Amino acid sequence: MKLRVYYSATIAAAVLAFTLWARLSPVRDWKSILVLCAFAFVAETLAFQLPISGSVSLGFALGFAALLYDGPVAATLVALVGSVSVQDIRDRRPLDVQLFNSAQLVLSILVAAWVYAALGGYPLAWVTAGAQGAGALGLGAAMVAATAFVVVNIALVGEAVALRAGMSIARILREQSFGSYWISFVMLALLGYVLARVVDSTGWIGAVLLAAPFVIARKTFRVYLELSAAYADTVRSLVQALEAKDPYTRGHSERVAEYSKAMAAHLGLSPALVERVEIAALLHDVGKVGIPESTLIKEGPLTSSEYGEIREHPTKGASVLLEVEFLADVAPIVAAHHERMDGTGYPSGLAGGEIPIEARLLAVADAYDAMTSSRPYRAALGADEAAQELRAVSGSQLDQVAVDALLGHLEQTGAAGA
Repeated sequence: MKLRVYYSATIAAAVLAFTLWARLSPVRDWKSILVLCAFAFVAETLAFQLPISGSVSLGFALGFAALLYDGPVAATLVALVGSVSVQDIRDRRPLDVQLFNSAQLVLSILVAAWVYAALGGYPLAWVTAGAQGAGALGLGAAMVAATAFVVVNIALVGEAVALRAGMSIARILREQSFGSYWISFVMLALLGYVLARVVDSTGWIGAVLLAAPFVIARKTFRVYLELSAAYADTVRSLVQALEAKDPYTRGHSERVAEYSKAMAAHLGLSPALVERVEIAALLHDVGKVGIPESTLIKEGPLTSSEYGEIREHPTKGASVLLEVEFLADVAPIVAAHHERMDGTGYPSGLAGGEIPIEARLLAVADAYDAMTSSRPYRAALGADEAAQELRAVSGSQLDQVAVDALLGHLEQTGAAGA
């Protein structure tokens, strides 16, 4: 309910603010702005995911160039076109989420425009021949405006993620590692500044001539993406090798990873968190590698010693991952995937918000797949029966938000009844 109110308030504020600005600062150079809109759409279409660290898109540079060149209304139009994600449409992302994403961009741009104007910055297309003096302050004002955009953008998106995940915004800001994006934003802001100057000097043809560097940049990052795909395939191969000795859990980690990824996406978490929870889910049982096969596939009750060995696998798994540099950041998730919301889990007895959101998602996915898979000591439960079991412990052992996310995903895909 709070999230829907927040979405509605953000969308309403964006519509009102844009209406006011539109009456004060109409677009001067439609031809150049339409070219920037086309580039923004292509840039967003060609955006792609980097492992662990989010996505790469040049849309911000184009929107910022429009702001510096032709004011806030022009920038808003470019940003709105750039916010139309083909992937969102293909994945049928909820309309309110898509509208919120567009609205927060509009508000971020309008705040940046206000800051730019307050510091004496002036859109280049508005400068008359006798007033070439938007002056030396131009670049400084532009960079401060870009900073304002980033701050508002992070605050609005961070609050939405916090409401979805049931966490404080302070924790969201820490876990999302927004600070690591500052260098990228600075470089994109400078690119936007240069692009605005080029358009001012040469018109829309100058914007077209800059298409080649955009394509080259995309090609460079594509190579990085291919390397990240190879990294993910290596992780999956490792997991398959680990599970090969237990016919009852073969494929378990893959299924848990699919559930966890779908849940994170269903909640609208950032691409970085979606990627991280998927990798953690694939590796969540890596600590079982040192447990005797006889214990893992035992049909009767476990002895206290055997149960103790099982309870150590989250800690052992985290220790293994900490030794591998590119997997170290998922170690805390693996360590906490058997913690419970009421503090009765293991190995550390964490409770509630002390448990990383990724681990809470992973715990639900792990429980559901365990219940719907056959084990030596019991037959598999049906999807509806397993869903009822999840509801029974929702809010006590398992995170209610995570349970709702999984059940929502299963209902959407027709895998479980209401």
